[in-house]
Amino acid sequence: MINKSGIVLLKASWLLLFILLSACSLQSRPPLPAALLAMQDNIALQHWQLSGKIGIRSEQQNQGAYLNWQQCGDDFDIRLSGPLGQGGARLQGTPKQVSLQTGDQLVHAGNPEQLLQQQLGWSMPVSQLVYWVRGMPSPDQAYTITLDASGFQQSGWQVSYSELQQVDGITLPARATATHPRLKLILLLKDWQLQPDCSVTP
Repeated sequence: MINKSGIVLLKASWLLLFILLSACSLQSRPPLPAALLAMQDNIALQHWQLSGKIGIRSEQQNQGAYLNWQQCGDDFDIRLSGPLGQGGARLQGTPKQVSLQTGDQLVHAGNPEQLLQQQLGWSMPVSQLVYWVRGMPSPDQAYTITLDASGFQQSGWQVSYSELQQVDGITLPARATATHPRLKLILLLKDWQLQPDCSVTP
């Protein structure tokens, strides 16, 4: 028979075990630093449009282009104009199909990364950028916070935010970089429109 002190010790042991298990489950996703914490609710933004510039740096090239991105739920319409877009490139996608138009050429593929690599010779992680441009890691894959707490690492990319802005009371990135061992993307996101008319193409 367990005496009263034994019962107290047993309860304390269970409480300690519960605390340890809770701590382990919380550590499976690292806490977001303050700058990113302000943007964690941006996942609720399902319809938006932004314009700005994108730069791409690699061992072979260092170019830039103007960027216009409209997101309507799972459907996206991304336009690049300038040297990087070779005079104009339009990437459109739905959950079922992705297409890339450059000049008079229109090609289709199953995902945007494969399509850009085949047609332009470089790949942009569009499937994750849809989250990164809103200031958050993709919820579908693991991530770690960078040492300087300015961003995170996910899928081999290091994403950081050097400038933020307020749009209709919502904190959004103004300048972001996504760095891969062989590629670096620089995003200047200066013009956000929330809840655009998705019946009108940008």
